[in-house]
Amino acid sequence: MSVNASVLNSVFTTKLASAEDKVKVAAYAESFIRDRLREVSFLRKILPPEQVTRSDCQVSVNHDTLIKIVEIEPQSKAMVATFRGQPRARFIRAPRAEIGFFTITSEQFQKTEQELLTYQMPITKIIEDNSVKDIQEIEDREFILHVDAACQGLQADANGGTPVELSWSSLNPTTPGTAPPVEFSIRKGELARSAGSNSALIHPIQRGDIIAGKNMLDGNRLHPETMLMGETDWNNVLLWNIMDFGSQLQSETTVEGYKHNMLMGLKYIRTIKLDILRPGNIYFFTDPGFFGRFYVLNNTKFYIDKIANTITFQAWEDIGMGLINIAAVRKIELYSANANPNAGDDTFIENFIPVTEDALGAVNNRVDQGLKFPQIQSF
Repeated sequence: MSVNASVLNSVFTTKLASAEDKVKVAAYAESFIRDRLREVSFLRKILPPEQVTRSDCQVSVNHDTLIKIVEIEPQSKAMVATFRGQPRARFIRAPRAEIGFFTITSEQFQKTEQELLTYQMPITKIIEDNSVKDIQEIEDREFILHVDAACQGLQADANGGTPVELSWSSLNPTTPGTAPPVEFSIRKGELARSAGSNSALIHPIQRGDIIAGKNMLDGNRLHPETMLMGETDWNNVLLWNIMDFGSQLQSETTVEGYKHNMLMGLKYIRTIKLDILRPGNIYFFTDPGFFGRFYVLNNTKFYIDKIANTITFQAWEDIGMGLINIAAVRKIELYSANANPNAGDDTFIENFIPVTEDALGAVNNRVDQGLKFPQIQSF
């Protein structure tokens, strides 16, 4: 049965009249937020969340915050020995990593009871839904920031512990005796390598770029499972020709696009959040068991209250995220300019890193600026 939106807004207001009804409304919204939150975050597809409670966590000795201790696989080796020989002795130990928790919260939304009744749309439900999306965007942004830091850290380690610029010019040095940087965890794409200059131009992904990303993991006793890319980079896959796809698949993609759930042996995840995963950045991940952990502490919380005629509500969650094995992720850059914020030329760096939190979700419509057509003037 369809319910008029203005009626829903009125019921929403009426239900806040008693403490018991506040709990019921908050519980309904909390359930709605929790379910939707798990559906759309690309982080949760790469590192599936684990639900934990206070009893599963430890207390930090450095601050008043809960932590989760993760144990790491111990090292071991085998060797050849004679019949009378003895192996080397190893006193076994397993490293441990500490994962801290932090809060991601929506804004605190407020509206007067009288103004709420003027809307024909269910504005409270829309805000609840948008709060879910806002929270998940911050999840994904934090994930990308940490993933890129892992790639840059491993790249620096492979270059003698020093952060290095990775660009067309650094890969093609003109100074005699200058060696190009080692591409260990980050590699330029095929077309970016032959660009001829440093530029922010995003080149279409090639089959060889995916092979290069896989090889960076396969070559270090790790196996790639998942590839993450932005929607615009994915669209460029459709530029592949009959030599790449074969005649049958080429005809299919021309009519329906690429409909398979794997590409070159990898599960792929696409996102339209191009202000978080910037175009030109392609990431490759192992199975989560080799990579890290993502914890959700208790359930997503939803607060709602009414003081006098003002309604206030807010959503938040407490999560812990740890990229324990930084060698379990690799990156392909489809542009020729440098994207390392710690080294080299930073002329184009803003094109390759996530935008600030305040800049997320830029408004497309321009109604508040008076840009709508046709324009109607009232006198």
